[in-house]
Amino acid sequence: MIKAVIIGFSHMHVNEVALYLSEQKDFELIGAAEVKSNLEDIDPLRYTPKWNLENVRENYCNVIYTDYKKMLDELKPDMAFILSENCQKPEIVNECAKRKINVCIEKPIAVSLKEAKKIKKSVEKYKINAVVNWPVVWREYVHRMKNALDLKLVGEPVKLRYINGHTGPLGKGAKHRGVSENAQEMTDFERSKTWWHSLSHGGGVFLDISCYGCLFSKWFLGDGEKSVLSHGANLNTPFGDTEDNFASIIKYDDKMSVIEGTWTTPRAVIPSGPMVVCTEGVIMCTGGAENEPDVKAFDIYGNEVEIPKTEFDEKYKNMPYHYANHINTGEDIHNMLTLDINIEIMAIMDALIKSSKTKKEEKIKG
Repeated sequence: MIKAVIIGFSHMHVNEVALYLSEQKDFELIGAAEVKSNLEDIDPLRYTPKWNLENVRENYCNVIYTDYKKMLDELKPDMAFILSENCQKPEIVNECAKRKINVCIEKPIAVSLKEAKKIKKSVEKYKINAVVNWPVVWREYVHRMKNALDLKLVGEPVKLRYINGHTGPLGKGAKHRGVSENAQEMTDFERSKTWWHSLSHGGGVFLDISCYGCLFSKWFLGDGEKSVLSHGANLNTPFGDTEDNFASIIKYDDKMSVIEGTWTTPRAVIPSGPMVVCTEGVIMCTGGAENEPDVKAFDIYGNEVEIPKTEFDEKYKNMPYHYANHINTGEDIHNMLTLDINIEIMAIMDALIKSSKTKKEEKIKG
C-alpha cells in the first residue's frame, strides 16, 4: 500500500486527484494539508482553496493539517501530491525530499526554468522519485493521435497547432473534473484576490495553458526546438496583473508549433486538443473539450484516412493508477511525466514567457 498525502488546495485539480486516490486500491490517502498564502482570504466559493479543502475533507480525507511539514513528520507518507500555488513548489518539494518522500507535482513543474532546476536539485540530492501530473496524458484520444503520428499515416509532422481556452480557472461557467457543479459566480474583486490572477504567485494564462502546447510540441514533434516568438496581453481581466491571452510560435530547423490560449472564450466552442500538419495530410482532434473529442486523419486531397484502433491500457487511467502500475510491475513512467522531460518543457515555456516580455525572439536554453 502506498501511503499518500496531498499538499495544497490552491489548484482545483486537487478534487480529481483526491477522487482518483480514493479509487485506486494500491493507494491510501492518509492526510492533506493547506499551504499558507500571503494572499487575502476570500469566501469559500466553489474551486477556491477553502472550498477545495472542505470538499476533500468531506468526501475523501478528514485528516487535515494546517502545517504541511508537521503532517509529513507525523504521518511519514510514501508520496506527496503537490497542488499548491505554482510559486510554492520548489520549497515544498525540498521539504518532501529532505524527508525521503516521493512527489507528484501538478503541471506545470514550476514558474520558471530556474525554479524547475531547484526542484531537480532537491530531487537528485535526496534521491527521491518525482513525477509531474499532466491531465492530457490520461486522455485516450491523445494516445490515438500519437499512435497515428508514429505510424506516419499521413507522412512526417511539420507543424503542430494547439489552441485551448476557457473563461479562466474561476471564470463564468468554469467546471473541473472531480466536481459535478460549475464554478459559482464571482466578482472581479474576488477574482483579483486569487493566485490565478497574480503574476508573483505563478498565475496567468501562460502557465495555465501554454504548458500544454509545449508538452504536445515535445511529445509529438520530439527534440530540436530552437527559439520562440511570443505575445501575451491582459485583454479582459484588468483586475489582475497576469496575461489572459497569448499566441506563440516555437521554431525548429524543419518544423514549427503554433500555440494559442485564452481566458476569454469558453472551451466548449474551441476545438479540443492539437492538430498536426504532416507532409501528406493532417491529423486533428475534433469536437470541443466538452463534446467527446475524437481524432481524425485526412490526406492532402481531403479523403479521410482510417486510424487503427489502439488498446488504452488501464495504467493510463490517471496518475495514481499509472504510478501504482510502475511500482507493481517495474514498467517505466510515461516519458512526458518524468522530471527530465519536464525540465525541457519548462525551458520552452521559459523562452516563451521571456519573449512576450522582451518582444523579441528568444532562444530556448536548457
